[in-house]
Parts: sequence; structure tokens; C-alpha cells
Amino acid sequence: MSAYLSNLVDIFNDANLPWQHVVLASGWAVSLFEGYIGNRQSPYLSSIKAPNIPSALAPYLPASTSQKTYHDSQAYAKSKMNFGSVTSILDQIESLLLLTSFLAPVWNVLVGQRAGAPSWTLLKGFWDLAGNIMGGSEIKQSIAFVGLMTIMGAILGTPKAYYKNFVMEQKHGFNKMTRTTFWLDQLKGLLLSLVLEPLVLAGIIKIIHWVGKDGVLTIVAWLMAFVFSLQLVLIPLYPYVIAPLFNKFTPLPEDSPVFPQVKALATRLKFPLGKIWVMDGSKRSAHSNAYFFGLPGLPKQIVIYDTLLTQATPDEVEAILAHELGHWSHLHVPILLVVSLLQTSIILLTFTLFLHNISLLTAFGFPARQQPTIIALFLSAAVFQPLSAILGFATNSITRVLEYDADKFAKDLGDGYAANLKKALVRIHEENLAIYGVDWVYSAYNHNHPTLIERLEALDGKKQEPTREAKKDL
Repeated sequence: MSAYLSNLVDIFNDANLPWQHVVLASGWAVSLFEGYIGNRQSPYLSSIKAPNIPSALAPYLPASTSQKTYHDSQAYAKSKMNFGSVTSILDQIESLLLLTSFLAPVWNVLVGQRAGAPSWTLLKGFWDLAGNIMGGSEIKQSIAFVGLMTIMGAILGTPKAYYKNFVMEQKHGFNKMTRTTFWLDQLKGLLLSLVLEPLVLAGIIKIIHWVGKDGVLTIVAWLMAFVFSLQLVLIPLYPYVIAPLFNKFTPLPEDSPVFPQVKALATRLKFPLGKIWVMDGSKRSAHSNAYFFGLPGLPKQIVIYDTLLTQATPDEVEAILAHELGHWSHLHVPILLVVSLLQTSIILLTFTLFLHNISLLTAFGFPARQQPTIIALFLSAAVFQPLSAILGFATNSITRVLEYDADKFAKDLGDGYAANLKKALVRIHEENLAIYGVDWVYSAYNHNHPTLIERLEALDGKKQEPTREAKKDL
């Protein structure tokens, strides 16, 4: 294995490889593929090509409003897809500017650094600027570099987020946040990134320097241990420290009609219930959800969006939570943790192939004597963007299986759980304007849950005909 990896390292370190073109082409290839599957989905969102609600959904919706809900859903989905297409193109343009010398004249004027070398790129400019801010060691300069990139990302990403919330979501009736809340969220998210990212980055670089760049498999093993340790810390940290920075969590009142049903369900399933919390999701959006959290062996906390409590009946909320507890009963959380670690190990393995790839870094303006680890990580991730897309397909396929399994768990509880779960799923999709047909390739790439039609038919024990028929269009 080590010999094979060493051969790959030598192949990738070929000075004749046009790395700048390869990196840029990788990003555009993913963007073009996403455009292709978007075109596959477009007919399903056209009121002309798909004027009528799918027959499988019609029986579940009121006849008087079903067509309006369907057309509103098509319009909302089309808006989201168009927004995603535009932001994807903007992201590729930003990458093009970062990884080339197009902005060299502007950089010379604004920063005062000379950007005249033939292979100079804006990426190299940011690295040098980071050295001026916090030099002295690779770790310090890397922390400054990540800080600069995080701030730049916030500057470029904020207008997109603003448009998404106050134009697109507002247009379709989902945005509930004020502009004050929006700007506070942006500021808190930026500060949180500036605090956590340096700690993670310092740990990664320390491990690589300690092991040595030649110990490919050893680096992967230690980094995997580091990532796993981080997850063990962040899993309990997120709900108690990070999430409360953005949302308010209050105990579900015991006199709520939902409380005794959830309590009885947890007791019946021997679920180690701690508290039932209500999250003020309506502060930002009309969308709804429910989930649980907690480490193995410790009491679990259930969180219900306040929007869900207003959109669904107590029986439907209970059925939704039965689905969520199915994830707990069938150990889906540990399974997904293992899947995440395997995916991370593949990404880290590809990264280690470029740790001392001089030809890659020199293509972006870094001399042979200057090979920063963080830049190698950044560029290797850019090279393997298509691999990340493929891994996304694989991960979605796994999570879909687990979602079917959790639905079946709820169904097998009997006492009308299947009927209530179907009603709840339809109601949530109706409230979220998600009543429309879906192309199977588009869905496999973008959705980690089965479509509404697929879930309803699985609960009824039927074959998933819409997916099979959609495949004929490929």
C-alpha cells in the first residue's frame, strides 16, 4: 500500500502537469455537472411541462388547494435552483480570481506588495500578507491566512445570504428574521469561525510536522484520531454552547398536548429521555423540524421547532418523533459517524498525496523552498472536487436507506403511526412548499432524504414507480 501511494505521489509531482488548469477545470466540471442535473430537474418545475400535481400526491392534499400548493411549490423550488446556479457560477469566478494573477494590478495598488512574478496568484498574495500580519512560524502564518480567507469569505458570502433571506425566502413567505437578527447571525458566525478554525488548523499542522510528511498512512491515522476526538467534543458542545448563540431553547410545557404523548413514546421505547425542548425556529424561518441529541450512554434531549407544533397535530408530532427515535433504536447515529469518518479518511488520504508536491504549489506562485501545509490542503481539496461530488452521492444513498428504515420503525409501532406519519410528512412538505416531482439524478445528488412520493409509497408497501419511470429519461 505504501509503495503504491509513493508511486502516486511521484506521478502527481510531475512538473509537466498543468496544475493550474487541472484545479480550475475540476471546479468547473462539478459546476457543469450540477448545471446538467439542474436541467434534468427543470421540466418538473415548469407549469407548462408539468401542469398537474403528481397523481401519487393528489389523494393526500385538499382538492380545493392542491393545484395552488403544487404551483407555489414549483415556483419556490425553481427560485432555489436558480439561486444555487447563480451562486455556483459566482463561486467559480471567485476561485478563478483567487487562483490566477488577474487581480495583480489591483493587489499592487491596495496592498502595496509587488505581484509581478509570472506565476504569482492571489492565493500567494494572501499567504504573503498573512506572513506580514503574523509571521515567525508556519502555524502562526497559517492561522493568519485562514483568518484572512474566513473574513474574505464572509464579505463575499453575506450579500448572497442577504438576497436568499430577504428576497427569495421573503418572496415565498418563509423569511421571518429581522435585519438585526441577520447581521447578528453573520457576526456571531464569523467570530465563531475565527475562534474554532485556528485551533483545528494548529492541531492538523502539529500532527503532520510531528509524523513527518513521508508517513502517509500514519498521518491519515493520527488525523483520523484527531477528527474523531473533535467530533466527540463538538457533539455535546454544539447544543449547549453553540446552538444557544443563535436560537432560544425552552422546555416544552407539561400541559402541552404533545408532552404526554412524547413522554409515553419515550417510555415505551426505553429511550433515555432527558428533556423536551422547543426551539424558536420561527424567529428566522417558517420551516420546521425535530431532532434529538446526546452522547451514547447519557440522557438524550429532544428538540422540536415551534413551527412544527403549530403546523402539525399532536399525533403527527408523535409520529415524527417516532421516526426520529427509530434512528436512535437502530443505531443510525453511530453508523453515520462511521460513514463520516470513512469519507474523511478518503479525503485525508488524497490530501497526503500532495503534502510535498512541489509542482502543484509552484504552479500557484509558491517557490520550492516555501511549501506551506495549509496551501497544500487547500489545493488538494480543489483538485479533488469531483471526488467530493461522488462521495456526496454515496453518502446520500446511505442516509436514504436509514430514512426508510426509520420510517419503517415508526410504521411497525402500530396504532396508526403510519397514517399519522404520512399525514405529517404531507403537511410538512405542504407548509414548506415541497410538493412537486423530482428527477431521480437530481434528487440523488441534492437530497439526503427520499422524496415525499417515495416515502409515502414505502409506508404503503408499494414499489417506487416515480423513481423508476424517471430513470427512463436519462
